[in-house]
Amino acid sequence: MPSLHLSVRRYRRPFRQPLLTHHGPWAERTGLILRVVSTEGGVGFGEVAPIPWFGTETLEAALAYCQHLDVHPTYTALQNTPDTLPACQFGLHSALAQLQHPPRRVEPFPLQPEHICALLPTGAAALNVWQPLWAAGHRTFKWKIGLASPAQEQADLAKLVAALPQSAKLRLDANGGLTVAEADAWLQHCAALGRKIAFLEQPLSPAQWPELQRLGDRYGPLVALDESVATVTQLAQTWAAGWPGTVVIKPAIAGHPQRLQALCRQYAFPAVFSSALCTMIGRQAALAMATRLDPNHQQALGFGVNQWFQDDWETLSAAELWDQLPP
Repeated sequence: MPSLHLSVRRYRRPFRQPLLTHHGPWAERTGLILRVVSTEGGVGFGEVAPIPWFGTETLEAALAYCQHLDVHPTYTALQNTPDTLPACQFGLHSALAQLQHPPRRVEPFPLQPEHICALLPTGAAALNVWQPLWAAGHRTFKWKIGLASPAQEQADLAKLVAALPQSAKLRLDANGGLTVAEADAWLQHCAALGRKIAFLEQPLSPAQWPELQRLGDRYGPLVALDESVATVTQLAQTWAAGWPGTVVIKPAIAGHPQRLQALCRQYAFPAVFSSALCTMIGRQAALAMATRLDPNHQQALGFGVNQWFQDDWETLSAAELWDQLPP
């Protein structure tokens, strides 16, 4: 078996404007790009992009782990990343997969905007942003709640629903920021608004599992989980507990890609695949998995986030991006 050489570079990627969620303002995306080179000449790139408030490892823990690995690691060492480092698992396995199946220069799974859910800014600002996204072909949108009062946000939502064309779909995301009473009121409100509302994502904290399950039993597919199912282990536990609603899966932070793929095929979750706001390296790896598991794109993929960044990284190859990052 050929020997390997592992290199790691850190990146910082500012948003055009801070992304506001219940977890707080998010000003820049940070992560690691991995390059694995074999003595046979193969090159594989992977991305480690933790989101600690989703329950992943921190960036510092990920960097420490990758730097702790031998500069000439074995395949087994890279494959045996512990489950406590799900973002590292994804990045290292993605890099190894590229050694076996080098990607094409263009995105391997080109998708039309109608198959991509676009992320809107919070609050009334969404009213000034959805039109160009609609004109570009997007038909599904995501809008964050849980930052202002329910009365204010529902007033903004009413304007947004009225403005959107009849065929548009809107996903709401509370990032676990509602109380039980607020979540129940929001779900009643969503049900009354009709088919334009696809679902309300993560209304309560993952720690409030009994209350989440009661909401799922009452409202069914109108309730989706995200933070509660961030990793493969959490997803398996949640499904075993009888979750009746939708699950939102972010492959880039979920852990071992093959285990995630096997789990999804075994249980046929009503799943929506979503971005972890990665670079094109993590995006392509996550989209490849999402397309294998949902080839007909029955649910719009939550990858409409490129407009949030001010760089040109989406136009670069993995090697070109690597060359731009400081050693």
